[in-house]
Amino acid sequence: MRTAFAKFGMILPLAAALAACATTSTTKAPTAPVATAAATTQGHVDVSQRPPGDADGYRPPLKVGVLLPLSGNLAVAAAPVRDGFMAGYYNERRRRPEIRFYDSSAGANVAYGKALADGADYVVGPLSREGVSELFAKSPLKVPVLALNQSDAKTPAGSLSFALSPEDEAEAIAQVQLSSGIRKAIVIAGADATQKRAASAFQGYFNDHGGKAAAAIVYTGGDGFATDVQKAAQTLGGIDGVFIALKGDQIAAMAPKLAATPAANARRFASSQILLGIGKGDDSALDGIVFPTEAWNVRKTALAPAASSLATLSPTARGAASRLFAFGYDAWLITAYPEHLNSGREGGVHGATGDLHVDRDGNIARVPGWSVFRQGQPVPLAER
Repeated sequence: MRTAFAKFGMILPLAAALAACATTSTTKAPTAPVATAAATTQGHVDVSQRPPGDADGYRPPLKVGVLLPLSGNLAVAAAPVRDGFMAGYYNERRRRPEIRFYDSSAGANVAYGKALADGADYVVGPLSREGVSELFAKSPLKVPVLALNQSDAKTPAGSLSFALSPEDEAEAIAQVQLSSGIRKAIVIAGADATQKRAASAFQGYFNDHGGKAAAAIVYTGGDGFATDVQKAAQTLGGIDGVFIALKGDQIAAMAPKLAATPAANARRFASSQILLGIGKGDDSALDGIVFPTEAWNVRKTALAPAASSLATLSPTARGAASRLFAFGYDAWLITAYPEHLNSGREGGVHGATGDLHVDRDGNIARVPGWSVFRQGQPVPLAER
């Protein structure tokens, strides 16, 4: 994670709101007069072509094109992102931009071109890493973009990249461990690519900022696990922290083995994958493990409602899809409150997934909320 430094109106019923998100939909709002605004480009936040904002920082564009894979393999992931975006949109009672959705499954550049041809002055998406790379290769872009992923390509001037990446999450955990005094940590990860990326990011950040993290231990359930932890403890001269990049059921199976090692009393942190594969029985083996979560699950946020208020209205706001729903909601907030992103540590966009700021590279940095398992259930952790 790049180092990160109100208002809430009534939720309108989502049944009609989300129905407006069909493949070829256009959602129209009252048209605002085009006002002359002074150029206020600040780094990657460009609002120079927008009407003047309200006192609370609300300053949406006039016409937004949203590029999402509405067909194909990524359509399932796109649905909660779309629904979250529209939930935020319909929660706003002031001037709202016209919204039109474009299917990006045939190519990000094609969808972007269609949005521009229809007069979009701001574009949200695409969702895939490959699509973001394809679009950013066209830099400079005629219309600013809020990309819903990150790529190796440089984010163009005036545009932003927003992602819920395992690297950002792992680095947030490393920051919290270091700030709480942990200096010697072991890393336990699985074999899948996401888990490996999280493990590598944690180790890199932790070692670069004053801690000492041993090489990741790959947990396979085999008998050599305890020996691997013992060797890591000897290398580090003790263990006071653990970072676990595994699914919840994997962690539950590992927990008794970890309790018999030198890491038994170390403080344990896990990635958000801890919420996967659980809920089928007694999950008390996870008790005491701290993990990052969406902010609106654990605390009041300035611009977003409690997650529970939306979970009753939309199936994509519940269960595993809820994280992407929150991500979509925050995409709307970034679109509507862009100048908050530059307002320093005490400002930012206090959204559904966390407190959001923009770094100098145009990436949205996120400070998440935190939860801990108690009696087999995740509960909010007191503010750190």
